[in-house]
Amino acid sequence: MGQLSSSDAESFKYDLISYFRRCKADVRENFDEMDFDNADKKTEMEKSIVNMENRYDTLINQLSNMSFE
Repeated sequence: MGQLSSSDAESFKYDLISYFRRCKADVRENFDEMDFDNADKKTEMEKSIVNMENRYDTLINQLSNMSFE
């Protein structure tokens, strides 16, 4: 199995971070565009969206803290 140079690994890391940021924004945007007839369903879905956003933030933070030498 091949290895990445540290500069290639850093580039890949930033690509992943950008991807996860876009995913997080897309999740929020899709939720914001939804029409809910039931306030309870909206609140329930909001909790799921916040949970997903927190998971994206965790991944982004973990990746941001990685360094390659």
